[in-house]
Amino acid sequence: MTNGPKQYQIFFAELKRRRVFKVAVVYGAVAFAVLQAADIAFPRIGLPDWTVTFVVALAAIGLPIAIVLAWALEVTPEGVRKTDPARTGELEAIVAQPPRSRWPSGILAAAAIILLGATVWWMFRDTGVTGEAVVADSASPPSVAVLPFVNMSGDPENEYFSDGLAEELINVLTEIEGLKVAARTSAFSFKGKNTDVREIGEALGVRNVLEGSVRKSGDRVRITAQLIQTSDGFHLWSETYDRQLDDIFAIQDEIAEAIAGEMELTLGSEGRGAVERLRTDDLAAYDLYLLGRHHWANRTESGLIAARSYFEQAIERDSTYARAWAGLANVYDALPWWTDFPVAEAVSNGKASALRAIELDPQLSEAHSALAVLVFEYEWDWEEAERHYLRALELDPDNISANTWYSQMLFLFARFDEARPYNARSLDLDPLSMLNNYTAASLHAYAGEFERAFQYYARSTEIEPTPSVLIEHAGMLVEVGRYEEAADVYERWAEVAGYDEPELARALVAGVESETRRQSSIAVLDGLRANMTVDAFSWVSPLVQLGELDRAVQILEQLHEDRSQTVTVISTDPRLDPLREDPRFIRIIEEMGLPNGGPTYNK
Repeated sequence: MTNGPKQYQIFFAELKRRRVFKVAVVYGAVAFAVLQAADIAFPRIGLPDWTVTFVVALAAIGLPIAIVLAWALEVTPEGVRKTDPARTGELEAIVAQPPRSRWPSGILAAAAIILLGATVWWMFRDTGVTGEAVVADSASPPSVAVLPFVNMSGDPENEYFSDGLAEELINVLTEIEGLKVAARTSAFSFKGKNTDVREIGEALGVRNVLEGSVRKSGDRVRITAQLIQTSDGFHLWSETYDRQLDDIFAIQDEIAEAIAGEMELTLGSEGRGAVERLRTDDLAAYDLYLLGRHHWANRTESGLIAARSYFEQAIERDSTYARAWAGLANVYDALPWWTDFPVAEAVSNGKASALRAIELDPQLSEAHSALAVLVFEYEWDWEEAERHYLRALELDPDNISANTWYSQMLFLFARFDEARPYNARSLDLDPLSMLNNYTAASLHAYAGEFERAFQYYARSTEIEPTPSVLIEHAGMLVEVGRYEEAADVYERWAEVAGYDEPELARALVAGVESETRRQSSIAVLDGLRANMTVDAFSWVSPLVQLGELDRAVQILEQLHEDRSQTVTVISTDPRLDPLREDPRFIRIIEEMGLPNGGPTYNK
């Protein structure tokens, strides 16, 4: 005697008979397509975010309703009616069918439901229902990003002025207590792009953007500014100013006051005093200062040389202009990085400029951070650097340069937990800065938190693929044994660095993986070194990982003797752990007053 079908088999047979599986498949596929279309189309046609959430909710609610209706009702030529009970033996016949006839419909239905469920979960998560969205909402503190103002003068040479106006507005707005202002680097990354304000708000984590245009002609200027809400693109405020050029500071103040009023904030007397200290009474000196800032931001050899000239001319016009002195100090700090400018001359002139700026305005945060960077990178005077970093942050907690570089100094001294909040602050204010993301990557890598580090390496090279970041990324991937990924990054590094045969860079990893291929990989590395103009420190990590420890130490000794700014990172870089017991390496570490190793080094 054979047993009949089990109850669960009868139940699934009933589901198939009533076409529940078919309805689930069709509903899941159609709902998935609708959700994808809504997610893409709704923001582009100006519909608010809640409309996408509404469609997601309808899709989630509609699935069980569709299944219940499919169970209870059937469509016939006479119309919709209640589903008839199964005929005698009908369910048993379905159970008796071969598996290839019974299973596909159920499997497809399950897949459709899982796909729809995953899509609903992801979109709810993405739209902020779970509370994890990046976009600043109505409950977050007031925040704004100042986008580059459009140059409407018809003369490209006036670009510096429109950019400078936006940058100066950032400086004024940061003096409004309680207002978060996105940094210049991130805000200016949208220059020349027709990016929707919602995307800008999400990328920068701000509730509002300020945009506008500038038309400069002779001694007159016409400025149009408008404040836009990023959640829905709604214009909160707009104004046009048609004034004499010597009214430029008054216009900046009026715009700041209007924005503060819209956000129910005020630019108090302390903030006004801080803004006044930043300015000069000489309009020509101010114009030269803007030109200096414009060229300094380009970080090219010609740009830095031009910036130095403009800052010096501004100082000739107004020798008491503290910000011009601080700008000149920044140029001298950057010159050895980007040109063959003598380090000793750069340090001497840079320090003198920063100290003059502090003498003229002891409360100028950017002057203290400029001095801190110089003594940190070139003189290795850690106590003096820390003192000025902390003073800069005391005067302006939102000083991006001070937050970024102080966090780097801290993790080079294995003070990782102290470094994190400063790096987090710089990322919060300037999330699209390559340097801030790279600093975060190095912080996590040196702390042994490699997975987190790789996210930031990828992010920084997405923003700006620089050789130094790519080679560090590749080296860290080798460090954890992810060789194929490391080979890909090495290949991209060679391309970015201008080497004609980037595929050879992959051979570096082969020598790490296989002792039999080590010598050929060393030969490839030597060929790369001979044909690529890259900072000498970039070769140290590949040499170490290929077992060429003596040659790696020799490079470090030369860098130390030359007082290269790149050698400071040797203290906690995990790629250099195999060198830490070498007496020559220990001597360098001790003479620099650095710790010998971080969490990855087992003494």
